[in-house]
Amino acid sequence: MDKEERLGPVGSVGNGYRQETPYYIDDAIPRSKRSAFFTIMLASVMWWVPLLWARFLYAPGVGSDKINLFAWTVAMVLVLASAAQAYRLLRALRAGEYKELYLKLVSMVVLGLLVCASIFWGWASSGVSIATPYGGIYYFFSTALGVFFLVSIFTETLHALRAGSRWGAGYDATSGWRVENSAYVWLWNCLWFLVFYVIFFWV
Repeated sequence: MDKEERLGPVGSVGNGYRQETPYYIDDAIPRSKRSAFFTIMLASVMWWVPLLWARFLYAPGVGSDKINLFAWTVAMVLVLASAAQAYRLLRALRAGEYKELYLKLVSMVVLGLLVCASIFWGWASSGVSIATPYGGIYYFFSTALGVFFLVSIFTETLHALRAGSRWGAGYDATSGWRVENSAYVWLWNCLWFLVFYVIFFWV
């Protein structure tokens, strides 16, 4: 396919290709699309690592005496449950079970909202002052986690509307990469929540 045809108007079809964008991103091989999102996820390490380093630099040896550990443990369990659901979503995509995506996406959204509610519960029931080095890093890190989960919740909600709504276009082998990459981002958020839980409450 020549360059002019590949950059044709949205919705044009050539040589059996389904075109949904002017640049044929749907036509790229799956590995290329996964690699592109992995690069973005890897860039976020520049955000998380300094926060972890600050935990040991400014609050070494400071424990979590005033933290409601039960609330954060509940949040951790919910995070792990959502990670398991994201994994099931990936398996469904790889098996081509596109009609099964809706319920899995909805369950991820519900679990994500419960995670965010648990974060607020952890804040409200803890007596850590934000003015202390430990407290400042604790609130900043957990707020960042909450924001990233909210972004993922918004994304998965849009995917669920497309997958399950009668007005949605649904997903297939051409467009399923969108859901796949967002599931990887969700798992990435879960990984950093686990790191936060261990570093701030058990180290």
